[in-house]
Amino acid sequence: MSGVQSVGRAFSLLEAVGSEPASLTELARRVGLPISTASRLLATLESLGAIERLDDVGMYRIGPSIVKMASSIDSSASLSTIAQPELEQLARLVREACGLSVAAGYTMHYINQIDSDQPIQVRDWVGIRIPLHLISAGLVVMAHWPDEAVDSFLERDLYAPTTRSVTDPTKIRDRLARIREQGVAWTAEELELGITSCSAPVFNGNGEIVCAVSVHGPSFRFPGNNPRKIETELVRAASRISETLGPL
Repeated sequence: MSGVQSVGRAFSLLEAVGSEPASLTELARRVGLPISTASRLLATLESLGAIERLDDVGMYRIGPSIVKMASSIDSSASLSTIAQPELEQLARLVREACGLSVAAGYTMHYINQIDSDQPIQVRDWVGIRIPLHLISAGLVVMAHWPDEAVDSFLERDLYAPTTRSVTDPTKIRDRLARIREQGVAWTAEELELGITSCSAPVFNGNGEIVCAVSVHGPSFRFPGNNPRKIETELVRAASRISETLGPL
């Protein structure tokens, strides 16, 4: 295999992992490579930190070196800057990590995160893209999509990394309806075991959804005894960011 060919194939694997975490067999199928070739290239990418393997489920996802590069050229920097003060205040009030993410195709792309002052933290998600149905931010965005866009998303094979992941289209549609009524979305251990999250939508002055604000923490302590307080502070922060954005 030539050097150029190897680079091209490695890049194809990176694109496949970036679109949605997957197993070795699935990634080889997506890019049309023999499993042995895909395994060798993935091992090289893993050694460079470009991807990482989740040993408990045998899946690959984008690694820390790619996250670092992506965050350094983030095109959503202005939105992140606008939201920064609200995220910092929210993190102080709820004492959990707070994040900002935007829809990117069928994934949510995290563009900012403020960590809590707690001794046990969740990972930094900045630069990571996660399938919409697995996280509260993705669900709260989808809840404001037109029906045809939701139908298009749900026609796909949906990734289920944990036993708590929800992939049934009927259940997801019912969930989106409840989110529209309640104004927030919750997920518990649907992306990774041990992580719970709540998100609220951010709109521009034209009433269009722009992004989502999230609070997430370890399930053993979050949301604790007062989830309504979390929801109230989260919605207030999202509303203030919406007011700052104005019409676009």
